[in-house]
Amino acid sequence: MNEPLQGLAFPAKTDRSSLVPVLERIANTSLNHLREGGYISAEEAAPLLPAYRSALTGSTPPPDFLIFVAETQAKKHTLTVDGEVSRMQKLLRSCLNDRVSYWSFGPLPGRATGLYEHCPGLRGICATLGCPATLAGETSIVHIACINPVAALVTSFWIRQELNRETDTEAPFVFPFLLDLTIWQGLMQRHFAS
Repeated sequence: MNEPLQGLAFPAKTDRSSLVPVLERIANTSLNHLREGGYISAEEAAPLLPAYRSALTGSTPPPDFLIFVAETQAKKHTLTVDGEVSRMQKLLRSCLNDRVSYWSFGPLPGRATGLYEHCPGLRGICATLGCPATLAGETSIVHIACINPVAALVTSFWIRQELNRETDTEAPFVFPFLLDLTIWQGLMQRHFAS
């Protein structure tokens, strides 16, 4: 089983408050890898999880953990938030054995609403976890876009589980991809703007 998923129980309810423990688990796993990879020291890391938990209760949509960390680190490293996110993505991908690829081929194929029309419960999950997803074909291929590879792996497992429960066909192929910050923000807006 994938390390980000070990011991992770997906809640039966998918409202925002029920998803907070999943976001905290993604943050904790991401932070452990960032610390082990030398991106952040133990001293710098210590206040981040409590501060992130506080941020989860206040903002809508919830911030992605990498953006939250990047905003803090950008000030220290005199880099942009985008530059910090890119540095963290590279480190996390290597820690996760490159199981999440970079998408650099333009927009993801498929309609923004296709997956959510087929399985309405996934819209809230994908929005909260910061992972817009599309169906490429019927339900056999799903593309997930994210800036955090840990969140992408959790979401891909969850989507596969939900689609398997809804249909009696073979398990779908779910492909998680990383995007740069600007493209991801545009996709989040396109998929989840009210």
